[in-house]
Amino acid sequence: MKKKFSLKMPVLRSARSLSALAIILLAAISGPIRAQDVYPTGDPDIKVLGTSNLHNWSMEAKDLSCSAKFTFGPVAGNLPSGLTSFDLTIPVHNLKSGESLMDSRAYTAMKADKFATITYAQASATILPGQNGQFQIKSTGNLTIAGVTQPVVVTANCHANPDGSIACNGSQQIKMTDYQIKPPSFMLGALKTGDALTINFSLTLKK
Repeated sequence: MKKKFSLKMPVLRSARSLSALAIILLAAISGPIRAQDVYPTGDPDIKVLGTSNLHNWSMEAKDLSCSAKFTFGPVAGNLPSGLTSFDLTIPVHNLKSGESLMDSRAYTAMKADKFATITYAQASATILPGQNGQFQIKSTGNLTIAGVTQPVVVTANCHANPDGSIACNGSQQIKMTDYQIKPPSFMLGALKTGDALTINFSLTLKK
């Protein structure tokens, strides 16, 4: 019995050694898995586009805050493997159209005196890799305007730059009435804004 036991010991140790060696080789081939990298926003460009019965209009977001957390797995290049969080905050009074009357009516419609910010908080996201540094993000989260929160799915087309930054752009369709906002009117109702809005965004996320 002792001889049989002693004959199996080297085989067991050898198997363990081979397993450990295989893990080391796999790690070396795959590359390290990086922890979450935080990307604040650089050079943000967010515009809100709307319509009326007379002409189209737009407002641009100034001095917003935004950050994202990407994870990177054992993949080639600088493409992220996941987006674990994305948060956006826009002060309502930082939306500017270039027309003071338009701005004032918009702030009143969005109840800016009570709800000072527009926010987006991500709940989950998927990344679809492409070619030549291109990839697409589908982010599911909650958009809050005028104190009303609605779930939205935002699609962004992105690419990784040589300096490590990530550029994203896309657009999102929403309706004012979904957020209990009454579309503003002007000139005693002669000019009425449409319910539908298009939010165009272009963000460069830098470490």
